[in-house]
Amino acid sequence: MLQNSYVAWEGASLIDGSPIVLILTGFIIPTSNRKTGRQIQSWIISQNYVPTYAAKHGFDSSICGSCPLRLSETGSCYVNLLTPNNIYRSYITGNYPQFSDKELALLQHYRYPIRFGSYGDPTAVPLEVWEPIILASGKYTGYTHNWRETNSLWKQYLMASVHSIPEAKEAQNQGWRTFRIIAPDAPLSDNEILCRHTEDDRNQCSTCLLCDGKSSKPNIADKIHGLNWKVSNFLKYLESISN
Repeated sequence: MLQNSYVAWEGASLIDGSPIVLILTGFIIPTSNRKTGRQIQSWIISQNYVPTYAAKHGFDSSICGSCPLRLSETGSCYVNLLTPNNIYRSYITGNYPQFSDKELALLQHYRYPIRFGSYGDPTAVPLEVWEPIILASGKYTGYTHNWRETNSLWKQYLMASVHSIPEAKEAQNQGWRTFRIIAPDAPLSDNEILCRHTEDDRNQCSTCLLCDGKSSKPNIADKIHGLNWKVSNFLKYLESISN
């Protein structure tokens, strides 16, 4: 019988070698995230720590790498960790079956789009783990902060997550499309467009699919959003890197 969530892979993080797990959710009950819409969500989580504990104490490098938005760094990551916490607890108690060829065939039949890294950096998981899922779905969105170090093949699937114009130019010069988070009143660069959902919240990632890494599409910018204290921390971070 079809389940809502599956363990797709368990192994060593490509970032630091720590044990991590890839969990796919949303096969029956779609995400409540209005922005992403009907996408299969993917969660990259440490096997050893509850996500809130890992984030607070800096033990999340295995899944987040050197992302400057981490709670232990600038404290401005937009992810609400209550959901990863619940997923982690269900994983630890053995509630999730293993993802198999049967679910892969279902994914191929319905062509559900995949959201790489609903939490965690997709590049922590080997590309060969993702490729059958990518081929079965054919539609996906995703970002990586690990673009300087990761396998260059990821450029066809992910956007480089950046936070300044110089950083965006550096990534673009290396062949990445970029996704830049900006202050609410910041202008766009000449080669950027605003996130379509921010322009009109009736647009959803599941149908827009501009954030899929393909080089023929424009670079994207989006205004910082989330809890007020996280927004405040992010604006302080932007100020620090502009000085």
